Amino acid sequence: MYQLHPYQAKLVSQARQALAKGNKAVLLQSPAGSGKSIMIAEVARLAVAKGGQVMFMVHRKELVSQIKQSFRENDVDLTKCTVQTVGKIAHRLDILPIPTLIITDETHHSLAKTYQSIYNYYAGVPRLGFTATPWRLNGKGLHDVYDELVLGPSIDWLIENHYLAPYKYFSVKLVNDEKLKKSSTGDYTTKSMDDAVGRTIFGDVVKTYQEKTAGQQAIVYAHSVEFSKEVAGAFRAAGINAEHADAKTPAAKRNKIMTDFKSGELKVLCNVDLISEGFNVPDCSVVIMLRPTESLVLYIQQSMRSMRYRPNKVATIIDHVANYTRFGLPDDEHTWTLDDRKKRKKKASDALPIRTCEFCFAVIPASSTVCPVCGKAIQRSESEIEVDQEVKLEQIHGRLDMKTEYNTVRYGRMKPSEAQSMEDLYGIAKARGYKPGWAWFQAKQLGLIKN
Repeated sequence: MYQLHPYQAKLVSQARQALAKGNKAVLLQSPAGSGKSIMIAEVARLAVAKGGQVMFMVHRKELVSQIKQSFRENDVDLTKCTVQTVGKIAHRLDILPIPTLIITDETHHSLAKTYQSIYNYYAGVPRLGFTATPWRLNGKGLHDVYDELVLGPSIDWLIENHYLAPYKYFSVKLVNDEKLKKSSTGDYTTKSMDDAVGRTIFGDVVKTYQEKTAGQQAIVYAHSVEFSKEVAGAFRAAGINAEHADAKTPAAKRNKIMTDFKSGELKVLCNVDLISEGFNVPDCSVVIMLRPTESLVLYIQQSMRSMRYRPNKVATIIDHVANYTRFGLPDDEHTWTLDDRKKRKKKASDALPIRTCEFCFAVIPASSTVCPVCGKAIQRSESEIEVDQEVKLEQIHGRLDMKTEYNTVRYGRMKPSEAQSMEDLYGIAKARGYKPGWAWFQAKQLGLIKN
């Protein structure tokens, strides 16, 4: 049976209390890699132990197999559980056992009609949903599905407390953004991604992997099956064991690919949106993003896939399509809510307050006068000072033009308790975007400032 971490036990308790006080449906948000499967298994165990019948649903069959294994490991009686995909449940409503609790994983999908038909059929049954990202590309909130939102810890907190791995972030822009066109869903069309990515990217992808993460296990996210297969072929041509998998890959072959990857025999796994939500690959330390996206959900799910915790592990994210210029870094704070999100056109003032160090190409705060990575002074003109919010990151072809060790070098990942001076604390504050007052307060706590 699982031994939950304190923060996981607290979230499970909060969610159950929210249901107990009369809410019909509660959404539990917790970051990618924070152990939602473990929390789901504990909720199911507690419900079944009280004589309940649990219905668990998710949108992909791979996740069904994964949660069943979690239930077994947590001593959940599977005879008291319906664990199926949303599609299967929707076609079996009249023959399935009536649940006393419905659990939905990756519930940011739950505005879809199939989910709604299930919820309406079991209108009086309490519901608990789980997601790392309660966010929809069309701006629609989940307030019609859930009554209350329980928020989990921040990604920074999970990293600092050794529940997620720290990461290095490298980026080179190998796409032409001007060719990207949005579809009716709000994300980019496959045709426009074909045009934007082109056919010159393969050598750069393999070369960067070899330079930065040679020998490590990597997941590659591509935008199309054809492109993913070509990338896998480029890795194999370089003597690196790589395979492609997608939703239409025959089950037996796909299972072997997944088994080989989890065992370490397969080094590079190329896919198209298959290994994103909920896919547990604890030994993967590298993510390579080749799919530009306008979806914050997709970006977070994919970029953080390498950040599952392991002692002394440092994850690496290689962003060849500069997705972080659209969304920031994976551990940037987001205000999660059940409310609708108002759409607005981007303005120049919305640009990320960051710039590229001209010496080491680290992505650093735009206000920096000294690069926190290489330590060199940053020369800033008067015009740059006036337009900090409009910094543009220039492309430098053939090398990493935007490189950051934001979370692993110097102050970016130094713990406050490790600080030896006020200079250290001010460096941590600057790297994390905190106000100077935070450093003074920490100094008082650490005894660096005497009364």
